[in-house]
Amino acid sequence: MQRYCYWLLTFFICLAENSYAQPLRDVNFSYLYDQGLEFNLVFTVHGTSGQQQLYFEFSSSNPARSTNEYSVQWELRNSINEKDGTELPEPKWLSNTAEKKTGRIPLENAAPEQLVVAKVILSASRKAWYFYKTISQENTLSLFQNNLPVTNTFIRVNEPVAANGFDQNKPIAVSLYKTDFPAAAPPFATSQARVSPVIKPDSTFAIIPGQPVQFSELGLYLLQQDTASAAGLAFRVEDDYPKLGKIETLAGPMIYVCEKKEMDKLRAAKGDKLLFDKTILSITGSTERAKIFMRNYFRRVEQANQLFSSYKEGWKTDRGMMYIIFGPPEEVYRLGDREVWEYKNNNFKGRFIFTKSSTLFDPDNYVLIRDRKFTDAWYAMVDLWRKARF
Repeated sequence: MQRYCYWLLTFFICLAENSYAQPLRDVNFSYLYDQGLEFNLVFTVHGTSGQQQLYFEFSSSNPARSTNEYSVQWELRNSINEKDGTELPEPKWLSNTAEKKTGRIPLENAAPEQLVVAKVILSASRKAWYFYKTISQENTLSLFQNNLPVTNTFIRVNEPVAANGFDQNKPIAVSLYKTDFPAAAPPFATSQARVSPVIKPDSTFAIIPGQPVQFSELGLYLLQQDTASAAGLAFRVEDDYPKLGKIETLAGPMIYVCEKKEMDKLRAAKGDKLLFDKTILSITGSTERAKIFMRNYFRRVEQANQLFSSYKEGWKTDRGMMYIIFGPPEEVYRLGDREVWEYKNNNFKGRFIFTKSSTLFDPDNYVLIRDRKFTDAWYAMVDLWRKARF
């Protein structure tokens, strides 16, 4: 009887573990773009090849729920097709409280192109969420602030940071690009808003690896020790960001819902709030609808900046544009170099496919596969926005 009970206990433990053994290709990653998720997990892999470390921060966004109600399991996988992987050692805790947990895990046996996978499990419901990143073949270059990696792809102007992962014996060449990159073209466009393959920097200078530095000018920065190579660290330096608050910065994201003459008026307003408000009122038709529109539209813009910031502002990217207009997708699948968004709501039912188009400035850049069939759906959603139906 004792042996039977032991066997039964072992069976149920294995069953519980296997219930989370799921290939990443089958996971619905829509929660990555869900601003209502009750927790936040951010992590980076940094360091030199063979000596990389995983750094993570896990916090609760629900005051009624503690981080202790979740478990976070870390592992290495070889591909998105594997059901499970090699478990990573326990983290070295930098902070371990009910509000936030931060830690480091060495990746001594990790190989380039392997996946670092996090399984977040809510103990009460046994529900699981998956997150992953691919380990780079090169040294992982990172910005650090207060001795911790910066997890965003943008920083604030004059915010002290240090560049780590570079050869300590060589200076870092810094290139600043003040290019005003174009906003994404509509999903039915026959051509994309392309950027010149060769962009000349507006200025260059050098910094010392690991030493604190402040970037005082807005724009795109590229850090390299070998300017002839395809390796570097790119990030944006922003001021009014990710939440836009200045009249002169509010005009840009309106391009997706405005006619040309309306955009001309918004741009001409510059810092004139009265002129800006008058134009918004002419679009929505009433003061109440104008308030609803501004609140909800620019909440989406802020979320797009937070989620999709790249070499250009998040709202200008293809995924950022679709997120703003169509909202968070109900289903998201990552299949090799593609990301598939499925919508199944009352406003729109359909699918958008983004394909990975890596650049020096953004190895994880995704481009929408455009099609004329999206024309009617696009204008229908834009019309709903202009009527403040969201």
